Amino acid sequence: MSTTTAPGTTGRTGKPGLTLLAALLGLFIALLDVTVVTVALPTISTDLDASFSDLEWVANAYMLALAVFIVTAGRLGDIFGHRKIYTIGVVVFLAGSLACGAAGEFSLFGWSHIAMLHAGRVVQGVGGAVILPLTLAIVYSAFEGRTRTLAIMLWGAVGGLATALGPLVGGLLVEHAGWEWIFYVNLPIGVIAVIAALSGMGDTRRPRTTTGRQPLDVPGLVTVSAALLCLNLALINGSDWGWTSGREIGLFGGAVALLALFLALESRSAAPIMDLHWFRLPSFGGSVVAGFLLGAGMFSVLFYLSIYLQNGLGFTALQTGVRLLPMTLMLILGAPMGGRLAAKVGARKALAFAFVLMAIGIALFTLIDPDGGRGSWTLLLPGMLITGLTMGIIMPISSELTVAAAPQDQVGVAASAGTMFRQVGNAVGIAIIGAVMSSQTDSAKDAAKDLARSGALTPEKAVALQRTAVTHGMQNGAWYAVALTLAAAVLVLLFVHDIEPAKGRADEPIPAPPTPLVPASELNRPTV
Repeated sequence: MSTTTAPGTTGRTGKPGLTLLAALLGLFIALLDVTVVTVALPTISTDLDASFSDLEWVANAYMLALAVFIVTAGRLGDIFGHRKIYTIGVVVFLAGSLACGAAGEFSLFGWSHIAMLHAGRVVQGVGGAVILPLTLAIVYSAFEGRTRTLAIMLWGAVGGLATALGPLVGGLLVEHAGWEWIFYVNLPIGVIAVIAALSGMGDTRRPRTTTGRQPLDVPGLVTVSAALLCLNLALINGSDWGWTSGREIGLFGGAVALLALFLALESRSAAPIMDLHWFRLPSFGGSVVAGFLLGAGMFSVLFYLSIYLQNGLGFTALQTGVRLLPMTLMLILGAPMGGRLAAKVGARKALAFAFVLMAIGIALFTLIDPDGGRGSWTLLLPGMLITGLTMGIIMPISSELTVAAAPQDQVGVAASAGTMFRQVGNAVGIAIIGAVMSSQTDSAKDAAKDLARSGALTPEKAVALQRTAVTHGMQNGAWYAVALTLAAAVLVLLFVHDIEPAKGRADEPIPAPPTPLVPASELNRPTV
């Protein structure tokens, strides 16, 4: 098997096959754990005597840790080598998985079992923050030309498969093995990923300066991590604390102040986390902002689509996962289609077209019937097929634009920036659509109380009120996402430039732009 090393970097060469295997297995377990846990929450609640708030933090702890440490992980990978930092990240993720699985059997420091589970999820999130961006950086750096296109295609397909299989895998494991195994299942997969990384992955990193290794910008890392912590805590707790409460205002204000301090530090740093001038490059700035809008729009609607199927139509999480599989299938099919389309018309036009088509697909979600039964879920199929296809087109091209703008030895932090923008956008979108959904459900509760006082409330009417409220909330959220998605299309046309063809080996044709990254979307996550 041939070996490769990234240009403009130092470190040992790698074996492409093992490198790809290591990256894909890590990506699979990190994205699987975004969605797999939801199916197990009712069982966890019973076994660990957990409240609803406790259950929310089983999901939130993972996502919060991931959001806070993701920029740090990318920077560390670029400085100390993707192989070394990625392997450490996978080991940390596996340690968190082991702690989560064992949380029902032991506790430390006098903590409750649910607190142990929360701690394990935080550790998992730190590992996931390393895995998710570095898989893109590793694949991008390890391959060139046509093989890079094929590798990113597989990367996106595996990511989509992991996201969609979460509820199915979780349901099967909870039913036949116990909730602990939704975490233990990561261990053998992760061990194989570590072995493949150590034996086959090239350890690319930035060259040393004349005075030694590239310095680590600790003040910059601390301030950006603290800003992300404040912002995500505010978005997660806004609906519970109240958006105008003192804690919310304090967290948002702290996030703004810390972000301003971060920008000031980076503008004066001799070795900044990332070059802020990247944002002046139309393709980089346009792609990350488009990624933010994608997270705030489509990915947020995807989360509430699962809420509609469960709370509106009464499906279980496992049944919901089955009904969302057509979307994932189309995402996988959209991956190679996106590469061919970009090769023919350019990344800019392909991306803008896909965003417009995605907006049409999201608009079709508004056709759902408030009075429909379970069979009415088929009204969602046209929209799911279109949005799945367009996600398969958009994600690879957008991700390629983000990392292609960075120097070869800084693709880790560039990938982290793209993932961070999508994650923050997703949190913002979930909060906004959640507020819309809450206003509808609150009105339904008031109507139910009025009917109860008059003695006219029946179980059938209560179910109908809830279904109607969730349906209207879903429809309003979909229109909000349509507006953001169209805004992303305009942004792409105004700012994004086509990707310059990558130069592969002499015997390879010029590649089509890559294929898909799959959203660390938050399917079936509890209410945030």
